[in-house]
Amino acid sequence: MRNGFISILFLITIIALAAPTRKQLTLFKNDVATVRQTLKSGKNLEKSEATVRRYLADTLFQYDSVRLQHLLCDVLKRAYEVGNEKMYLKQKADTVCLIKTGKRMFLAYERLDSLDATSRKRNSEYLLPYRTNIFMGGIFFMRKKSWTEAWECFDIYLQCPDKSLFSQQHLSVNDSTTYRVAFLSLVTAHHLDSLPLALKYADKAVRSRQSEKAYELLSEMSLARGDSLHAHKYLREGFMAFRRSPYFYPHLLNLLCSERKFDEALEVSDTAIAADSLNAVFLQGKHLVLMNLQRYNEAIEWGNKAVAANDMLDTPYYNIGYIYYQRSQRALSKLSRPYRQRLRDAQKQFRLLLPYMERYRQLRPDDTKRWKPILYDAYLNLNMGKEFSEINN
Repeated sequence: MRNGFISILFLITIIALAAPTRKQLTLFKNDVATVRQTLKSGKNLEKSEATVRRYLADTLFQYDSVRLQHLLCDVLKRAYEVGNEKMYLKQKADTVCLIKTGKRMFLAYERLDSLDATSRKRNSEYLLPYRTNIFMGGIFFMRKKSWTEAWECFDIYLQCPDKSLFSQQHLSVNDSTTYRVAFLSLVTAHHLDSLPLALKYADKAVRSRQSEKAYELLSEMSLARGDSLHAHKYLREGFMAFRRSPYFYPHLLNLLCSERKFDEALEVSDTAIAADSLNAVFLQGKHLVLMNLQRYNEAIEWGNKAVAANDMLDTPYYNIGYIYYQRSQRALSKLSRPYRQRLRDAQKQFRLLLPYMERYRQLRPDDTKRWKPILYDAYLNLNMGKEFSEINN
């Protein structure tokens, strides 16, 4: 019985401590009355907003949170209308302040709807005409390179169809404006170097008119963050949608090869070549994959196709020359055969490598560590005295 009495007494004490004092209640009522006066005058609204927010954050006044939230919405609504009127009348107005007020107004009404949905239809109908202003505010902040503010504007705009506040408005989530805003949110996320923000509306951004750029930005950010899952997704989707793009194929090929997925890399290369059989980048890509697969005869074939399409590509020249060089060394190492036979077989390979390695030397004259030992060996074994002397010096 005594324990029960103590529990009740403790509970009463807690409730008493959680309730505002008479003095606090008086101050609260006076502050609320002052806020309502500013609604009529349209002045000192920023101060009124701060006052209401202070009470909303105070646990002593949580019992009145719905009424306070209504009051906050009224203050922000009035402040926004005052700013809009100044803009309309071409009076001096703070554009940044107006846009930020609009953002806070949308968020305040969304919070109110979660507490009290009785005015949902009226509130959503009031806000809807201003939704475009939020979008335009994002563009304004982009021009100012205020990326965080811009992203927040686009985020508010794009979230509207999913908010219960707008459930009766039947807002479209699949229209060109939505896709455009999603793309702009992606651009701002790229400037903020935030992959999570970029991914939030990625599915809509890639459906915009800037789809190719959207895929590129998503791929770039995923690669930079080491996010292999998303890098594969957006590189592959981007490649399949834009096969002739100079971006997707090389990056997808590099990713697959770095993971030693050479068979997949070969399939991608074949798909690319089917779209553009004369593209030197695609031809060189297949050549490189075949090199990794150690299918050297095919690598020579596709390397030749690549340099035929673009004779400034240095890698195929070196690779083909190196294949022939390796074959010359194998021929010389077959000690079971007579020396003259080994030399003749090796000289055949040396002659084959010469045009490739000499062309590589022309393209990359400073890369002596790669071409000089091979040409030195070739000139020596082919008895090319003049060329040997030149390279030896």
